[in-house]
Amino acid sequence: MAVPTRPGSVAGRDPAIAPADAGDLPVAGPGGQRSGQRRASVLAWAVLLFVVGLIVGPVATLFYGALRSDGPGMPDASFSLDAVLRVYASTEYLGSLFGTLALALSTAALAVTFGGLAAWVLSRTDVRARGLLELGVIVPLFLSPFVGAVAWSMLAAPRSGMINVNLRWLLGTDATFVDITTFVGVMFVMLLYYIPYAYLLISSALKNMDPSLEEASYMNGRGVIATALKVTLPIMRPSLAAAFFFVAVLATGVFAIPSVLGLDAGFTPLAVQVYRATTIFPSDPPLGAAIGTMIFWFTLAGIYFYRRAIRHGGRFVTVGARGTRPRLIRLGWKKIPVTAGFAVYVLLATVLPYTALVLMSLTPFAITDFRDLSLSFDNFVEVATTPDVLNAFTNSLWLAFLVPTLTVVLGVAVAYVVVRERGRLSGLVDYISTVPIAVPGIVFATGIVWLYLRSPLYGTLTLIVVALVGVYIPHAARFASAGLIQIDKSLEEAGRMSGAGKLRVIRTITFPLLRPSLMSAWILLYVFAMREVDEAVIIAGPNSRPLAVLAFSFIEAGAIRNSAVIGLLLTLVMLTGVLIARMVFRVRLDSSSL
Repeated sequence: MAVPTRPGSVAGRDPAIAPADAGDLPVAGPGGQRSGQRRASVLAWAVLLFVVGLIVGPVATLFYGALRSDGPGMPDASFSLDAVLRVYASTEYLGSLFGTLALALSTAALAVTFGGLAAWVLSRTDVRARGLLELGVIVPLFLSPFVGAVAWSMLAAPRSGMINVNLRWLLGTDATFVDITTFVGVMFVMLLYYIPYAYLLISSALKNMDPSLEEASYMNGRGVIATALKVTLPIMRPSLAAAFFFVAVLATGVFAIPSVLGLDAGFTPLAVQVYRATTIFPSDPPLGAAIGTMIFWFTLAGIYFYRRAIRHGGRFVTVGARGTRPRLIRLGWKKIPVTAGFAVYVLLATVLPYTALVLMSLTPFAITDFRDLSLSFDNFVEVATTPDVLNAFTNSLWLAFLVPTLTVVLGVAVAYVVVRERGRLSGLVDYISTVPIAVPGIVFATGIVWLYLRSPLYGTLTLIVVALVGVYIPHAARFASAGLIQIDKSLEEAGRMSGAGKLRVIRTITFPLLRPSLMSAWILLYVFAMREVDEAVIIAGPNSRPLAVLAFSFIEAGAIRNSAVIGLLLTLVMLTGVLIARMVFRVRLDSSSL
């Protein structure tokens, strides 16, 4: 899955998406002269080979698979347009396409609306407990949307959900009060977990915006609303557009949430169609690949508009007066409803879902009627100590250590080539390393299947590591690029003049200076690797399933209590890692570091 981008020195700039901008800065050569393009280094070539193998390989084989008549490695398979024509030239998947786009665009619009309001309140008003409220907004980023979907299926399923079951006997009616399986229900759950992405993009842009423009509006007699609409909103428009397209890209390829909730809206999202065509008997891998290419084109278009928005964002926010602090609007009595709004979000995104998980994991059966609840910790222990869960727990720990570690190392190499070296090769590395942002996890995993199905790696934990490293490279490169841009290049040049080679300079000078940024990247990727479902659900074998995939298997088998136990265990492990990073390594977990 992809991560929110953080603007650099100006609002709307993203060093991971457009780090080549940094490479356009003048580079001092001998005598202070500006140097031209340099010959590509050995490091640049090595990085290029890595990113081509990790990223281009799966994407290319995805398109190759769409043009085959049978699955990968089948002896009778030949070139065929049947799968492509079935997907692109018929109306069979037209409903799924329109439904998927409607779901993604609606979620993105609402996420930008609520995320933007939260960012404006926390950066422009005197609301109390600002740090605590911001933490409440970004906490869902460190939780699993898949686990949240599992919890909401327990809470708001039309027949067996806790809310409906208990309101029926309380009110003496057979009515259905909430139905999480509808279009609105699925969009609601997706919205809860995508608001933090929009908030981070918009909040960072607001903090980098020149506040003297708003101050001038106030001095000319305009009120708060007029200033927000006539000054702040136009300046923030590129960042709002960037947040919209970024969330839309994520939502277009979402698989876990609609799959768990069983969307009952007259269409099946394309990502779910890819999973079914690839894994459910009778499988049709070419069809799954063809559907994946359709998703790819639309997410690629979203990334194009996203990059376009952040590219134009800087022109609106480079006015002077950097030392001016924004005027904080006094809310007065409005602090109470505003704070209550944040509390409602925390309740819906965190408190209610995890209360349902705890209750369900402590019951001997999947009981949702509070009158019949019988809670015992023995039920949790019984499920958590089974061989399958213990094996999945071990696999998850390996993924949580190996994936962020390897990705951060490769991300530093990518960022160094892009930011510090000039030339066409660095530009090529830049663009290839950002491709995974436009490839949904389930689609990338389908390419991995076509590439590795007949190899000894297929179905192993090693292949899951390879896939996740490829998917998460843009995130690690973003953190590393942001840090590198802030490090004076003369420090590295001093090391080179003292006789140190490039790798030694990176290891002894650059890497230590980047440590704060890299620690933030590591802990974020730790969380992503622990909760990942979209990629691993197709790639994992019986002995290499992590906790999230095992929980999904239990959902498919109808063992919702077991899934609740694993979801709770997964969350505890993720939060433990986050707390260790925060308390021991002093990693900042707020909008300024994410």
